[in-house]
Amino acid sequence: MGPPPFTRSLTVALGVAAGWLLVVAVIAALAGDLVGIAVLAAVGAVMAAACGVVTWRTARQLQVWLGEQLHGTARDLETSQQAFRRAIARLGDTLAATHNREKILEAVSETAQLAVGAQRGVFYEYIPARRVLLARSGVGPDAPELTLPIGTGLAGTSAAERAAVIFPGPVAAPVFPEPEVGTAMAVPFFSRGDLLGVVAVYGHGGEADAFGPDDLETLVTLVTQAGTAVDNVSLHEEAQRLSITDGLTGLWNRRQLDLRCQEELERAIRFGRPVGVVFCDVDHFKDVNTEWHHQGGDAVLVEVAQRLAAATREIDVVARYGGEEFVLLLPETDLAGSRILAEKVRRAMSDEPVEHAGRTRTVTLSMGVAAYPHSGTTVRTLLAAAQEALGRAKSNGRDRVEEAQPKMRSTG
Repeated sequence: MGPPPFTRSLTVALGVAAGWLLVVAVIAALAGDLVGIAVLAAVGAVMAAACGVVTWRTARQLQVWLGEQLHGTARDLETSQQAFRRAIARLGDTLAATHNREKILEAVSETAQLAVGAQRGVFYEYIPARRVLLARSGVGPDAPELTLPIGTGLAGTSAAERAAVIFPGPVAAPVFPEPEVGTAMAVPFFSRGDLLGVVAVYGHGGEADAFGPDDLETLVTLVTQAGTAVDNVSLHEEAQRLSITDGLTGLWNRRQLDLRCQEELERAIRFGRPVGVVFCDVDHFKDVNTEWHHQGGDAVLVEVAQRLAAATREIDVVARYGGEEFVLLLPETDLAGSRILAEKVRRAMSDEPVEHAGRTRTVTLSMGVAAYPHSGTTVRTLLAAAQEALGRAKSNGRDRVEEAQPKMRSTG
């Protein structure tokens, strides 16, 4: 804020008055003329009165000017607060409406831009394998892939130092693909203790003013709160994953298998397409637990799960049914095709021994195959048909595949 434009007149008036009074004092001292002194004193009084009037008017002008300045400052502050409230409301609405990580991160960059009055806000995702930042939001939907090496430019420096940075300052200026601006800030974004990316804002709303410490503090606070929200999303995703997967093998659990079986069977019925089911059981698993104890038994189950997943197609569902039993759900596969795949899985298991703690053991599978419409028309009857075939496989010597009988078809 510069000096008021009207202070010059006050300065001149006070200077003239002081000079005249000095003249009066000098003349009085030299001449000793009382009449002359009286005249000069009268003139001085008039000048002093004039200065008083000028001072009063200046004080009034100063009061008005200060009021205008304070009003403008209050207006600017209110505008800034309104923008910040809108930004926070925008982020809050997004957090309340979605558990989608991508949408939250997009909202964070937009909110950061609004909160500090920036021209542009960008979220850069950290790609550890490439040690680069990848611009994810704030660059337009049709923009090409824009990357920034760690330690390069403003955002790259923030990521490398794991610290909030501001430009101009003792850090590197923004470099391409960062916008070329006179002021910018960048804050690292952490989720569950790991660097997820960097939130950066560029340009101070078209004004010449640079970002200051208060702006940086606002951005840091916002990013910290958003990081907590992403942590909560991660916990939500983890809880969802645990509710539908087996904790030991990472395969779908029985609950998720039942849902997927119902979905695939309904689709098969609607479009007149087959779907296969294969029940798998690890042979002599009690002996495994006896010889290798439970840790060895768990290692065998994990290995079985990995080989089942590797031997099946991407569209197939591999699930742990319980204990040492596994189920394969095979969309678009009839009984003959299901048997071929089951034989492939059986060989993948028996041809290579399983190793644990320096010891090896050949592990085999007994398998029962069923399919819609050959073996049943409901999830219950299909699974029952495959289990019956599995029982025959174990009775007939194990390490083999048996097909369900057509008589198992039922609508019950």
